[in-house]
Amino acid sequence: MHTPSDALHTVVSIRRTRVAVRKATALGLATAALLLAACKDRAPEAPAVGAAPAAAPAVATPPAASTTSAVAAAPPAAPVAAASPKRVPLAVQGVAAAGVTVRIKAVEIGADATVLDVSISFANRITNTTMLALADTYLQDETGARLHIKRPDNNRDITIREGETLDGQLVFMGAVSPSARKLKLVFNDGNQDDNIVAPGLVVDLPLQGG
Repeated sequence: MHTPSDALHTVVSIRRTRVAVRKATALGLATAALLLAACKDRAPEAPAVGAAPAAAPAVATPPAASTTSAVAAAPPAAPVAAASPKRVPLAVQGVAAAGVTVRIKAVEIGADATVLDVSISFANRITNTTMLALADTYLQDETGARLHIKRPDNNRDITIREGETLDGQLVFMGAVSPSARKLKLVFNDGNQDDNIVAPGLVVDLPLQGG
């Protein structure tokens, strides 16, 4: 049978036990709080899970050479030099009965035209003028091809006054072969050489030793 002192001792023991439990609980909570604080302090040191690695510094890549720029920078092709005209000195003379004298001093054979250096005189007691290109006037090559005269704008029929001499060039449209051996100069094709209005005249022009 328990005595009142025993009951008191039991109550005190229970209270002490509860106090001890509370202290232990409080100590455990305090320890847990310290551990949590320590974890929080160390958290930044650990790398974040799934974080992408730092990107490598970009390396500048030189732009590809432009084909257009390369073409534009290429030097232009040198123009092909045109062939120089072939010049043949001559000393040929033709005379028409109407009083016309034509002297041919040179032939120049170019890529687009054939040019004659000439001196033309006219002397006639019946008429004051005559025309050397009223009818067809041309150069004819060995094949029979005709190069017609380029009529001057200021004297289309090549009119010459009595007693005058014309010094200059007659231009025929087209080129003859550089290997041609002779040409034929024809004034007023089909006319007689005594025609005082437009005398006919034919002159042979040797180009390579006759």
